[in-house]
This record gives sequence, C-alpha cells and structure tokens, in this order.
Amino acid sequence: MTNTKTFLKALLGASALTVFATGTAQAQNNFTPAGTSVSNTFTLDYNVGGVVQPQIDSSATPTLFTVDRLVDLTVTSNGDATVAPGSTDEELVFSVSNEGNDTQAYALTLVEETAAPDTIDTDDAASGTSNIVYYIDAGGPGAPGLEGNGVFEPGGVDGSPIPYDPANPPEIGPDEVLWVVVTQDIPTSATDGDQADITLVADTLEPASSPSAGTPVTADGDGNSLTGAAENVLADGSGTGNEVANAGDHSATGSYVIASADIAGDKVVSVHSEDGSTCSTIPGSPSGGYGIPGACVEYVISVENSGSAAATDIVVNDVLPDELEFATAVFGGDFTGGSFASPALPAANTDCVSGACVINLTGATLPAPVLPATSTTGTVTIRAYVK
Repeated sequence: MTNTKTFLKALLGASALTVFATGTAQAQNNFTPAGTSVSNTFTLDYNVGGVVQPQIDSSATPTLFTVDRLVDLTVTSNGDATVAPGSTDEELVFSVSNEGNDTQAYALTLVEETAAPDTIDTDDAASGTSNIVYYIDAGGPGAPGLEGNGVFEPGGVDGSPIPYDPANPPEIGPDEVLWVVVTQDIPTSATDGDQADITLVADTLEPASSPSAGTPVTADGDGNSLTGAAENVLADGSGTGNEVANAGDHSATGSYVIASADIAGDKVVSVHSEDGSTCSTIPGSPSGGYGIPGACVEYVISVENSGSAAATDIVVNDVLPDELEFATAVFGGDFTGGSFASPALPAANTDCVSGACVINLTGATLPAPVLPATSTTGTVTIRAYVK
C-alpha cells in the first residue's frame, strides 16, 4: 500500500532520533524504540525593573510525542551457487535485515523466476516452505554489544538451523539479521551455462506480542497523532518485481548457475608405418604407407571438454579387433590422473583375437578450459600391427 504517513514525530524529536535513509541497508541503526514517549520541558527566567521574577518552569506540563514504528527491511542474496546437473540439496543463502525500530515477525515465500536470464526450473516446487531453514544472527563474541554482526555463522554464533513454519514465523529485533537458507535439487537435464533463479520474499508481520500477531503490517492511514500508541510508517524499498515499495515487504533473487563439463569424443586411425617400424615408440617417426600385413596402425581417441567444469572419473575403453596384434598405448594431452591399471595393458605383441586386447583408461580428469582457451583435449594413442 502507498505510504501516506508523515515523519512529523521524527522531525520533532530530531535530537532523540538517528537520521535514516529509506530502504537503505544500515549497520547498527540504534534507532529509538517504537512507542518511546519523548518528554521535553523548558524554563523561562526574566527581570522586571531589575528585579528577578519567579522562573516559569514547564515541567508540570511537558511537551510529549511518541516515537512511531518505522517498518523497514532489506532482503539480500548472499551470492549465487555454482552447481552440477543432478546435484541435490544445493543451498542459496539470503539475509533479512530488520532496519526498523521494533521487533517484527516475517513471512517467507519463494518465487521460481521464469524470465531471462533464468533458463531452467529446479526439481523442487519453489513455492513450498519445507526447503527453508533460518538462523537468527543475534551477535556474540565477535560482536560485543551488537545485536547482529551481519556474518553468516551457522552452527556458531548464529546457532542451529530452525525449520521455517508459516504458522510460527521468525521474529527479530531492530538491527538483527535473519539468515535464510533455501535448498533445491538440480535437474539432471540441466546443461552447462543454464541458470535457475529463485527469489525470496519477506513480508513484515505483527509480532507475537501484538494483539494482531501474524498479520501483515499496515501503514497508519488516519494522520499523525503525536501521543498515544506508536503508529506504523512503512519505509521499505523494492528489491524485485515481486513486491513494491512502502508495503512492508522486500525481496532478492539468488541463482543456481550450472557448471558442467561439455564432453565430445572421436577416434581416428592412420598407418604409422607400412613396414611396422617404430610401432612401439610413441610418438616415433611416422612414415605412412599402406595397411598391409605387418604394417603398424595408430588409433587416436580424443576427448574434448568445452564446458565450465572438469570432467572427472573418465573411463575410456577400447577392445582392439581380431585382425591386430597389440604394440603399445599411452594417454596424454590435458588428461590428469588416470591409469591403464584396471585391467592392465596387454603385453606387447599380444594377439587380439577374441577380445584379448583391452585398452582401458580409468580415473582420469579433464579440466575445464581457462580463457582464452575454449576447450581442453585428452588423448589415448594406441599402436598395433596388422596380422
């Protein structure tokens, strides 16, 4: 709703209040608590004909005003999460900061965005609440005298996770921070560069101490009453298109960014030497020729990664045909790790009949390219004689 409340009380009590900027995150505002009655008196001294007259003292009738309730909050994403296709329980962390001057409760909802740059949905229903836990940042040894130190410290100062229950919404005081952790599963169909955007919306509610506990706060609409109960002034900004300013809610978007290996593989064959020379020496000196009996042929299997994540636990398996005798094999290029140990390479000059020549690279890793490179390539080179 539109905020029509003026800040008259705050202006009258400028000496008692800290100046604030609407909708701007502030560390330790230390605002005067809502409902505080600010009392002020004065004295008047004067002379008449050089004679001191009785002092006028207003202490019996002080000037009073009540500090109203500033309702302000900011939701902030703690950063995007880089995830792999098919990963589960991946976390996005948000902070909800109470930047007002009274304790408030907060309703939390999730929105699964669909507009660009979002390209995929997660496997969880974003509108659900079973995948939300929160921590209350109430300070501690690292923040003596402060209510919230603004650092996400799960299991430490911020305590243990509390499952979000819409029927029992969390409450925080002024300057305190609510850390909200959202978990989602990533579809196995996601590809490198995909993105799933999740927005957290926090709506300010009346706290448990209020007669209308659990209901959304509303702005006072009948004008400023200088004394009496504190009246609500909604001063929140707008974080995303899921809410508007001065309505008691705020939001921020966090993203799951898919980082995956983009793997391609091919195999080529050539005649290394017609007479079989240097067949057991890789690379050796190729002389080419014809693939006649006794010639040495070379197979090169190339594995290319053009994605943004490393491919791990790579297995390249090749069983040479019956028409060959094994000579030797090596792997290299951008492969790291890996071995021909399981099974071991066949002995030199092994007859490949009936699948006797198994070349099996296991446990290799092919890292992602580093700019300006656009891909990495690992190779397996196999030499064999034509029978």
